[in-house]
Amino acid sequence: MTKDQFEALAEKIIEKIRARPKHRFDPVKLAKGYKVTREDIISGLGLLQQWGYKFKADQNGFFSFLSAPDKLLAREIAHRLKTKIIGCKIHSWQSVQSTNTLAGQLAAIGAPEGTVVVAEQQTRGRGRFGRTWHSPAGLSVYCSIILRPKIPPTLAPGISLITAVAVADTIASYGDIDVKIKWPNDILISGKKTAGILTELSAEIGRTNFVIVGVGININHKISDFPEPLRKSATAVRIGLKREIRRVDFLKNFMAKFEKEYLGFKKRGLAASRKRILKYSSLINSSITLKIGRKTLSGNVLDIDGSGRLVVETAEGIRQFSAGEVTMHESGS
Repeated sequence: MTKDQFEALAEKIIEKIRARPKHRFDPVKLAKGYKVTREDIISGLGLLQQWGYKFKADQNGFFSFLSAPDKLLAREIAHRLKTKIIGCKIHSWQSVQSTNTLAGQLAAIGAPEGTVVVAEQQTRGRGRFGRTWHSPAGLSVYCSIILRPKIPPTLAPGISLITAVAVADTIASYGDIDVKIKWPNDILISGKKTAGILTELSAEIGRTNFVIVGVGININHKISDFPEPLRKSATAVRIGLKREIRRVDFLKNFMAKFEKEYLGFKKRGLAASRKRILKYSSLINSSITLKIGRKTLSGNVLDIDGSGRLVVETAEGIRQFSAGEVTMHESGS
């Protein structure tokens, strides 16, 4: 067999045994079913073990499934995924420059809504304002989702907020943890950044062609995994929970929660998520400084309105902002 044929056989084997995790499989019977030799089946199992799968063999040569690797592999993400749209197609990579860049390229050639791009590592991960995003391998979730909402471009920023709600809900589902949304696109645990959202769109006047929503979530980091300059401002889900979690399961949970938020957004706009946006907000009733381009102003946050704009009481009166970089004052709550 060629390398590609062995990989295809390994894919068939794992698909079959994942469907019956407690069953003891006979390599001879599997070989007959796939019209290959027993040695081919054993080689296929060896390849799966290289990929991180574990099996238990008995004295008769039968084997059963033990565990799957906690790697962001398309087949693992798709396994028992409880969504209808998000994850309709999944592209997984060991390393990419940026999942958002790759998703944008796929969207431009017609990839369907719900297509997900994931990677174990980003070499040029980026955030808002062109900043880089620390993207080590094996600890985080880096994913980008292609959306094709029939909305005017002015409403697209709301997608960042519904994504933030989905991330916050997913983190909160793992236990008692202090999770907040810092408008418009950061997720905080105990006041430190654990996730960032980058929403990019292709649009024409009055029409959105597609939206790419990218999410980077620090999952299983220890403090020592962060570069020294980030250790006071960054954290991870593991640090907040004081235990490791499976990244694949976290991503699948997030995808299901995001789909629910997105379907609500398409029907009702931000109204469907607004109560939870306010519940998780770290800024309501806080004193802030807001930087917009070269301009800086201060004020007190009153609300996040139905369009996702930050409502701020400034010296010039009450104003609404759809973008900006927020710094909370020490006296803020």
